[in-house]
Parts: sequence; C-alpha cells; structure tokens
Amino acid sequence: MTKMERPRVLVTEPIDPAGVAGFQEYAEVKLAFDADRAELLNIVGDYDALVVRVKHKIDREVIDRGARLKVIAMNGIGLNHIDVNYAKEKGIAVLNVPDASNDSVAELTIGLMLNLARRINPAFASVREGQWNKHAFIGHELKGKTLGIIALGKIGSRVAHIAQAMGMDVIAFDPFLTPQAAAALKVELVSLPDLLGRADVVSIHAPLTKDTYHLLGAEELAQMKEGAFLVNAGRGGIVDEEALYAAVASGHLGGFAGDVMETEPPGKNKLFGLPNVVVTPHIGGNTHEAQRRIGLRLAEEIKKIIVPGAR
Repeated sequence: MTKMERPRVLVTEPIDPAGVAGFQEYAEVKLAFDADRAELLNIVGDYDALVVRVKHKIDREVIDRGARLKVIAMNGIGLNHIDVNYAKEKGIAVLNVPDASNDSVAELTIGLMLNLARRINPAFASVREGQWNKHAFIGHELKGKTLGIIALGKIGSRVAHIAQAMGMDVIAFDPFLTPQAAAALKVELVSLPDLLGRADVVSIHAPLTKDTYHLLGAEELAQMKEGAFLVNAGRGGIVDEEALYAAVASGHLGGFAGDVMETEPPGKNKLFGLPNVVVTPHIGGNTHEAQRRIGLRLAEEIKKIIVPGAR
C-alpha cells in the first residue's frame, strides 16, 4: 500500500449498512456477495481486511493468497471455518464480535422452546389447510418446568435469566464455571447425566470442539426424561443427528428445535419430516439490532488494525 492509498476491505457476505458506512470512512470497500471460491482466491490478495460470514471456508489456500491481509473478521461469532492458527502464523489477526448478538440468540432460544411447548408450527400448518381444531393442539406451560443449560456462558446466562423470569427452575452443566459463579446467577451447577435426567427442556449453548462433538449421542439422549424437549442454538455437531432422529421418532423425546445443523445448509434431512421438529436456518444473530452492533464494532476494530495510528 502506498503512502496515499487508502486501505482496502473485502466483504464476502451481506453486512448491515452501518458497518459498510463505517468501513467507508477510512477504506475502499468491495462488496463481493456473489463471489464463489474461485473469485475469492483471485481477488483476496488485493485487500488489507477480509470480512466473512460462513459461506467461504477460510483455509490455508485462501490465507496464502491474501498477500497483504492484516485481519480476517467474522461477521458473527463462530470461527470454526477459519484456520485461526495458520492465519496468526502468517501475522494476520482474526477477530469476531461474540457479545453483539447475545440477546438475539437468547431470545430465539426462548422462542424455539415456546414453539415446541405450544406446538405453534403444527397448529399453524393445520390452519393453513383450512382446519380449526383447537383440541388437537394441547401444549405445555414452561412455568414450573426445569431448564437444563449446557454451557452457561454469556448467551446461556441470558437464557437462564429469561427462563427464570418465566418461572422456570434452571440447572446447568459447565465444567469451566465455578459453583460460586453459578450461584450468583441463581443456577444449580450439576453433572451432565444429572442435567439430562432432571431437565424438562435441555438447551445447548456450547462451542463445537473435539470434546463437544456428538456430546449428546444415543446414550446421552436415552438419559433424558421421557417427553423432554431438546433445543440447540449453539453449534451443529454437538448432537448426533442420527441418534436424535431415533429419539424423537420413537417418542422418547417430545421434540427438537434447532437453529444449527451439523452440515449447513443441511439439504434434505429426515428430521424435518417429524411434526415435533422445528429448525431455523442459523438465524440466532439475525436481528436488525444485533447486525447493526456487529457491523459498527467490526468497523471500529478493523480500523485499529489497518489504519496506521488509529485507536
């Protein structure tokens, strides 16, 4: 980059206009939303910052092509699709804004729970077919039920707070949290088997790691209470989907609601044919408020890295 040249930012997927405007204050911005992998490889070498979401896998090949990259920024939370260690070896910073969408993800989680408990999707499907059979859709209250949260981080804690306001009892499994921290949240810290055996609703908010991959398989799902609901707004791959299908189809579980799948997009999946399954296309952070916060925060953080002297 010459002395007078402005830094350049490449954005590969839609971002809130506030973020784009923030980048444009100090950089030349290219919005390459339609770029396939071949085009990304061809153009990434011309940019100082790369802003991605989940469309592209940012592996060694992409990083090696980014000759002038100083930063790779995730327009969201998860970094599973970015080779973070290799980027850092090459002197490229990797950043995300994990707190910006906490409230949005937590609210969607509660919405998914309510959808299962009150059978909202199948009820509406019947109305669309011309029926009006209120007696066919008797649901459950969440008040007085036990919610088991797997990973009581910032999102899990927010879910706990909302659930408690609704009158739910909350227990949690989190090997990284102290009993004192859990007590401050008025949450009982328990083992995973204890949580699965006691919870009427289990909600997952853990990251996907080698330790959490298929954390809930056939054995663990069998430990859940008969008729319990499972909600996953954390990461796909934490639940073994074959085992999940068997548990729901057999009637052992009362239903499953998820915002994430092990493969995204999942294509055809037999889970989707079950009436007590609700799946949304990874929209946890997709609110106007969260996306605006993310865009503005990314613009601020990237500026600190690619603009000399910026604070």
